[in-house]
Amino acid sequence: MIRIWRLTEVGMIRSKQKATQILLAVTVALALPTGCKDGKEQESARVEKQDVGIPLQATVPAEPEMQDVRLSLLPLLGDFPMVKLGDVQMTCTQKGDGQVMVTARAMLSVEEDLYSAEDAPAIFNTERKGINDAVNRAMLPESAYLLQVGADVNSITEEDRAVKPLPENLQKLADEIKQLAERPVYRLRTPAQTTVEIPASLVASRVDDHWSMSDISFDTQPLRSLLPLVPERALPQDALVITDGFEVKQRALLREKIEAFNSAAKPYIEGREAAVRTRMLQAQARREEAEKAAQQEAASREESRKTWETACSKFFYDSAAYTGEWKRGDAFGKFTLRISRAEKFPDSLQFVGTLSDTDLPQAELRIVGRCEAAPKNDAPISCVVHVYSGRYDPDVATAEVFDKQDGIMRLSLSEDGSLTGQLTCESWADQPEKAFDVQLHQASKKAARRTQRRRSTATAAPPQPATPAAPAPQ
Repeated sequence: MIRIWRLTEVGMIRSKQKATQILLAVTVALALPTGCKDGKEQESARVEKQDVGIPLQATVPAEPEMQDVRLSLLPLLGDFPMVKLGDVQMTCTQKGDGQVMVTARAMLSVEEDLYSAEDAPAIFNTERKGINDAVNRAMLPESAYLLQVGADVNSITEEDRAVKPLPENLQKLADEIKQLAERPVYRLRTPAQTTVEIPASLVASRVDDHWSMSDISFDTQPLRSLLPLVPERALPQDALVITDGFEVKQRALLREKIEAFNSAAKPYIEGREAAVRTRMLQAQARREEAEKAAQQEAASREESRKTWETACSKFFYDSAAYTGEWKRGDAFGKFTLRISRAEKFPDSLQFVGTLSDTDLPQAELRIVGRCEAAPKNDAPISCVVHVYSGRYDPDVATAEVFDKQDGIMRLSLSEDGSLTGQLTCESWADQPEKAFDVQLHQASKKAARRTQRRRSTATAAPPQPATPAAPAPQ
């Protein structure tokens, strides 16, 4: 059984107990012990020992004192550092075997305030819901805002569908609100100086100059209810302790922080919507710009194609002829390029013909050429002409090209119908100095026919043995 005593009552008991102890000491000093049956025998033995010269031992009280009982009970309180053992009210009863039966009531006091930890009141989390709408809107994926401002669904990416994390300032405020709503609270359960009374019993036996205690009965079970409690010194530094008006104050603080969060979230949410709208309009403008550029590019390509078709019709046709010269260093000579047949494709034109010495029409080689449509209106039309087998003068410098059998002319067509470029060999890629500069001008149709007749009626010089024909280009 546990009795809770008021401090004033404990003081009165202690005073009465002290007076009883003083009176008992005076009685022992007068050799008139009343607490134990063998008191007179002890006093006689003491006097006899004095008479025979035996050293006098320290006087042992006839009954154990309170301090003796306290010392025997203290080890039993090792698991309960939150309490302190005070006075012990005791009654001694002599037993026939020289032992003393002690019945006591130990007075213990709680050293400091003891608290129990509890979950935060549910109303705090109810208050916390005040930020839910702002949090949800702040974390909405970009796709939600894009749809809200009228963006095309096809323009939304997987990245746009991802939830956005809260910015650092809003996350900090949200964490503070969450902690305030969910932190455990502490309730005072046992105030400091609360006293607890526990009964005890023991048997005291006198051994030489002290009392030995045995058969101790001291039920500390009532103190175990204090073990789960948290001493004040062990509370977290910012512990929330339930006091009068605590819940009202905490709810007011929660509402204050919620209002601060919503105020901070509002411009962020509005800014997100404005940013998404800006993004959508910019994307729309870029698409329109791209479409316009594509249209212009298509128109430009069409214009280039038409320009190219016009040039092809004007400069590359059946029986067209170009005359001019070749030059490399101090060497030079004349060339005539004649197109026998031309065939036009969507973006290119291919032709076959001959390349000959203007002054020696019998020196003639077969050629295959291709013109490609110019990428832009202001770019020249380029031609690649492969030179194949035929007859040529071995004493002319250009014979170096014709001997290699991989001769090629890379030419550009200008607006006035001139073909300029180089005659070289594909195997001379790392010897550009060996190339021949070529410049040809379109001959009039009348001159081309006259050249053709002269070529047909001229007496042919002994022909150079023809080189093996190269395969036609694929």
